[in-house]
Amino acid sequence: MKRREFLVNSAMATAGLSISPAIGKAGMVDRPDAKNYPFLWGSAYYRAPIPEPELWDGDFKKMQELGFNNVKFLMQWRWSHIAEDKYDFEDFKQLLTIAEKYGINITINNLFDVSPHWLFEKYPDARQVMNNGRIIEPFAVGHRHIGGHPGPCYSHPGARKERQKFLIEAVKTLKPYKAVNMWDVWNEPELSFPQRSPIDTEKLVCYCKYCEADFRIYLQKKYQDLKSLNYVWGRNYPEWKYVEMPRSHSTFVDFIDWREFHSAVMTDEAKWRMEIVRANDPSKIVFLHVVPNTMIPFNAVSTCTDDFEVAKLGDVFAATMNAGPLFTPQVISAGVGKICYNVENHINGGGISMHQRKIDLAALQRDIIPQLGLGIKGIVFWQYRSEILGNESPAWGLVNTDGTDREVTRGIRTFWKQLSPHTNLLMKSFPDAPPVGIWKSRKNEIFHYCMYGNLTNLFDNVFGYANTCYWNSYGYRYVSGDMLSAGDLAGIKLLILPSAYYLTNEEAKSIIDWVNRGGTLLTEAHTGGYNGSTGRHSRYMPGLGLAEAFGIKEDFTTASFHLQMDKSEALSSAGPMNAETKKLLESTGVTGGKFYPIQLKDGTVLWSALRYAEISGTGFTVEGYFEKDHPVAISKPVGKGYVHYYSGSLGIGASKENSGLAKLLTRICDKAGIRKTLQLNSPEINAVRVDELKNGGKTEFITVQNAMDKSVTVNLNSPGDFKGLYSETILKSGSGVKLQVPPRFADIFIRK
Repeated sequence: MKRREFLVNSAMATAGLSISPAIGKAGMVDRPDAKNYPFLWGSAYYRAPIPEPELWDGDFKKMQELGFNNVKFLMQWRWSHIAEDKYDFEDFKQLLTIAEKYGINITINNLFDVSPHWLFEKYPDARQVMNNGRIIEPFAVGHRHIGGHPGPCYSHPGARKERQKFLIEAVKTLKPYKAVNMWDVWNEPELSFPQRSPIDTEKLVCYCKYCEADFRIYLQKKYQDLKSLNYVWGRNYPEWKYVEMPRSHSTFVDFIDWREFHSAVMTDEAKWRMEIVRANDPSKIVFLHVVPNTMIPFNAVSTCTDDFEVAKLGDVFAATMNAGPLFTPQVISAGVGKICYNVENHINGGGISMHQRKIDLAALQRDIIPQLGLGIKGIVFWQYRSEILGNESPAWGLVNTDGTDREVTRGIRTFWKQLSPHTNLLMKSFPDAPPVGIWKSRKNEIFHYCMYGNLTNLFDNVFGYANTCYWNSYGYRYVSGDMLSAGDLAGIKLLILPSAYYLTNEEAKSIIDWVNRGGTLLTEAHTGGYNGSTGRHSRYMPGLGLAEAFGIKEDFTTASFHLQMDKSEALSSAGPMNAETKKLLESTGVTGGKFYPIQLKDGTVLWSALRYAEISGTGFTVEGYFEKDHPVAISKPVGKGYVHYYSGSLGIGASKENSGLAKLLTRICDKAGIRKTLQLNSPEINAVRVDELKNGGKTEFITVQNAMDKSVTVNLNSPGDFKGLYSETILKSGSGVKLQVPPRFADIFIRK
């Protein structure tokens, strides 16, 4: 059998297990307790060697008093697998006995990125290898004090077998303890820590001989025959053995395949970890938690974890995150209807060079309540006690280093006292399905790295749209490239394509079909400029059949830096660019800049950035110009739907001035039949967020937050009488109800 052909099946066979039939095509798990997941409230506690044993009992007593119902222990491979066939779980046994004494449930969180001392003696070739040929020796880092980081290559079969042996032993040893109720099989999965932000292609991993062999098998499965690969890659390999490892991102398609391969490796790793736990402790909840892929820092190029794919595998989905337009929507979107948790809340960060800020009850409200409004069902803080090792000390603690109360300790106590009576209903209450979709493709992400050598421009564009939707109270979710290819757009009325330069044939077909059936599309210059299915740039844009389907075409395209404007912007304001682009601009003379204005027909100035396209076609309405007689913003009916085609990157433009994009989005949403939550009407743009949680169609909770430092009066349609849990503000039932929202306000309103 080929090594990568059935990686998961062979991995399970190695462990003496089989794939569970309980996992269906969509990755959903049929569990009898699926409707009885708990609301989590707690913190991380133990990452050996701290806290020390003499503190354990007193700390658990205090955590019980704070209302904690779930505490996380981090089980480090190096710490507990002390020799090839010798394990030491005595510390966990003692801790679990104490946890049971105080009635606190425990999540065991596995860390395999700290390899045991003996591993590389047994498997010298298991080390990860960088693109530049450097072999990564195990080392200690701030968040892995005991060393052994970043662990072996995930493709090495011997090292994989050792991980499986350890996980089986750990589960069998600890499952008898009643306090264990969750297994978090992977703490923040990432391909390698040496470089989270992909600023240097030379430092990417992994280029070992096992990855090389498995990559060729991956390619054979994808392309079926060498002729197909040669066509897409533009090569003439006579045999599969001659296929080279992609080392430069300038060739695009092969490099995208290379990083896609590593994403598949990560997903396969997650699969067998969860199946081992299910086979050995089937009554427990099993999942993993990610740092959400917001591109900065976690991304598809260097960390390589696909949130949407790994989320399919667990009973629930979870993440390290805080409130805002990116983290929580990413997790909820990837979770696709599953219970989602925040199992590492990082509100309380700091370090030896910058001690923690004061976190009071109001700060907790501003961070936690918006997450609850989007559907998060529990908060686990990082961490209970302050660090005392390395550069993270003396930070993160919910108590002082001596164990006494801090301001945040008192805030947590009060927060939970108010919230806890309502958590059973919270677990049953969810937001409506979001009507706005923001496309966020893994392959397009890698493509943009290939273009720029960084992900800053793509991040800024996606964030601009998300931020505008978020602070104007529109429900939105991220749509992955795989979802778009499969036509998984149920409930989406408006689809936004930020920087959709890279598309596949499947995605383009899905877009065309969806628009013709009645969907509204907002997209930008150079859509489908590169065909990911053929590995070739389109001869005209929009590409991949979109020009023909929509009856529009880009007549003239250029960079915003070449535009003639009254006042040139300095190159220093242009943001990250590669050396070749900067040299070209300096030599030709810059007349434009990063940003340029589009004058809309209603008088609104809409700022765009980087790319420029003049549009022609038939049957469209001109929405705006940059220069007279050259439309750069158009809209037109297509089938039963509507297409809005705009020049440049509007999300990036919003970073200069966001009112134009906010007004445009409102106008498009109104036409598409999309309303703000509770039909919110606010005189301030990008200021207030409102969410509602429903149970059986009935609104049970409303969350409200004001990001500004001044008071705002808003109008909304209240579906009943509600009372603010922390502010005790009364919200009366009715249409056009006025609500005075104080500065920096956040509260959850409970139905009276």
